[in-house]
Amino acid sequence: MEHKELYSGLNAKQMTVHNIILQSVIQNKGGLYFVYGASGTGIMYLYKTILSHLRSKGKICLTVASLRIAPLLLPGGRTAHSRFSIPIDLNDHLTCNIHQGTHMAELIKKTSLIIWDGAPMDH
Repeated sequence: MEHKELYSGLNAKQMTVHNIILQSVIQNKGGLYFVYGASGTGIMYLYKTILSHLRSKGKICLTVASLRIAPLLLPGGRTAHSRFSIPIDLNDHLTCNIHQGTHMAELIKKTSLIIWDGAPMDH
């Protein structure tokens, strides 16, 4: 029900992006999509609409952001550094601290969609 209400508020461009991403996830195609828009253009609304549909179908979706304030706007959002154990100082480690067989590794394997707001801002 939430998805129907949110979906009805999307504009034409948002609907196109929504449908492309949902089709990719539902058909298990995989993919990487870059959604660009200035603040106030409805990107968070688009993300919430996609998440409401997938989560209502029992899909696991992780939401992360590069900036500290953005995770507060995403349902279930966290910073990318926190979620994926990305080291703050890349001189110490060049990889994430996620080990095979851990809860986090299993969660990532079961994840259907990762929304990473502001990904180009991270190394």
